[in-house]
Amino acid sequence: MGNQALLTNYLSNLKVDLFMADYNLCGLDWRDIDYTPDYSKFYFICAGEGWLKIGDQEYYPKPGQLFLMPEGVKQSYSCISDQPFEKYWCHFSAKVGDLNLFKMIELSHVCRDIDHQVIQEIFSSLTSHMKSDAVYAQLLAKSKLMELFSYFIMNTDVDDIIFRNLASVEKLTKILAYIDAHIEQNLTIHELAEMAYMHPNYFIRLFKQQIGVPPIQYITRKKIAKAKELLRSTQSTVGEIAQDLGFSDLYYFSKQFKKNVGLSPSEFRQGMLALK
Repeated sequence: MGNQALLTNYLSNLKVDLFMADYNLCGLDWRDIDYTPDYSKFYFICAGEGWLKIGDQEYYPKPGQLFLMPEGVKQSYSCISDQPFEKYWCHFSAKVGDLNLFKMIELSHVCRDIDHQVIQEIFSSLTSHMKSDAVYAQLLAKSKLMELFSYFIMNTDVDDIIFRNLASVEKLTKILAYIDAHIEQNLTIHELAEMAYMHPNYFIRLFKQQIGVPPIQYITRKKIAKAKELLRSTQSTVGEIAQDLGFSDLYYFSKQFKKNVGLSPSEFRQGMLALK
């Protein structure tokens, strides 16, 4: 298991908040130099000309390009002709646990190879929901932001993603691989912290910051995922599966299974059989 597994865990625990979104024609005075926003932005350029600077990189975006401008990074922008940008845009935050996602990974700022119609439809729905007074509108708008973010990641080569705090990333990658390989065992915080050469309290804090959930909750989710697989593919009893996965208490196993899946182990197995 490598950085791809760690990225998968980041994204599966990603929380986004959408602040603003719209479509507009920029004015000829559209300009700001060397500011550092406390929110991230997507720009989808539909027409016109302009200039962006994100960190140390300068861009002259073309129509059809999708740009990601992460929070906490110095930025500049301006109009450069009498044909300013027409663009969709949104302001948002992206966090894993308590950490800004972009303090953990560095993505390309531009997604060039995209289906323009798909992005336009996503942004059109997103902005429409943002302007709606319906009680569910903000939920739908946030789902469209997640769809947009997913599209950006799908069109990014994982090898091009830079992981920050590599020492911690490497330790956690090792820990995640160990958990996967020993999911049947009764894994303890002390054992995992020793592997990472960390004090248990620091290990728990780092794990939650990087992965988004505490280590015990992560291990439980992994065990439940394995239990679902065994319930589908074996004739083992619920008690045998619980024991094989390190649960000494069948009641506790059933409670955790229902908490994560919404069904008891027996109900889940019956549902799987009904689908065959």
